[in-house]
Parts: sequence; structure tokens; C-alpha cells
Amino acid sequence: MIVNAWRVRATVEEFDLPRDGVPFDVRLLTANRAEWLREVGLEAGTPFLVSPVFEYDVVLNRFFQTPGMRMHAVNTQFGYARDLAAFLTFLWVSRRCKGWRDAAEEDHLAYLAWRRRDGDGPRIAGSTWNREVAGVDAFYRWAVRAGHMPASR
Repeated sequence: MIVNAWRVRATVEEFDLPRDGVPFDVRLLTANRAEWLREVGLEAGTPFLVSPVFEYDVVLNRFFQTPGMRMHAVNTQFGYARDLAAFLTFLWVSRRCKGWRDAAEEDHLAYLAWRRRDGDGPRIAGSTWNREVAGVDAFYRWAVRAGHMPASR
């Protein structure tokens, strides 16, 4: 298990509570949560990513709330989330804690080399690579269109 990995999670309407109680007022977690999700247009089960240091990147996670993503089946949405998390984990672990906004062409090429050709890498099939890179590419195209990063790096 990689400790420094980006994690894929899903929105939930209610939290499961421990049987032995919690050391704070649990209403802070559950009060009007389902209503809030509806107000912001999120369905329970929408994927989101959490960084290796447990940060929630609001901009990055808006990608999963776009109409283009929400039109996909839930399994497809989670596939995109897992593929993006894998790339972001590579940036974090192998490229000195680099964030998604700082990724440059050489980072994408290094990811390709590691995923497909490196003897110490996973050496995935071309069809798997094509699917993974399509998801990462969709995220970056959205980020550029939304004005969150420049058109090229």
C-alpha cells in the first residue's frame, strides 16, 4: 500500500457512526448533509479525490461535478477518478511532491515511460494506457477551458 497516494472517495448523505461514540457532537457531521449535497448539485456517490496529506482540492474536485462527468455511469466516473489519482500519485511520489497545476510535458512523458516501458514499473498494456491517459487528458482539457491553468506547459 502506498502511503503517499491520492485517494478516491465518494460523497455520502450520512456517516456511519462508531458504536462506542465519538468525542464531539456528531450533528456537526450529519446535520442537513443530504440537503447540502442537493443544494450544491451533488448526488450521493459522486467521486472526489483527497491528497496524500488529506487535503481536498476544491478546484480539482469540481471536475467530477461537471455535466460532462455526471453524464457518465457511476463506474465510469470512478474509473476517471482512479486514473487521475494514479497520475497525481506519480507526480507526488516520483516528481518531488509536484501538484497537478505544476505538471509539465516532461512529467507526462515520464509517467508514460514508467507505466509502459520501465522494468520497475507496472508495464501496462496499450489499451489500458489509452484509457488512463484519456481520463487524465479530459481533466486537463477541462482545467484549461475553466481557466484553472494555461493552455500549455
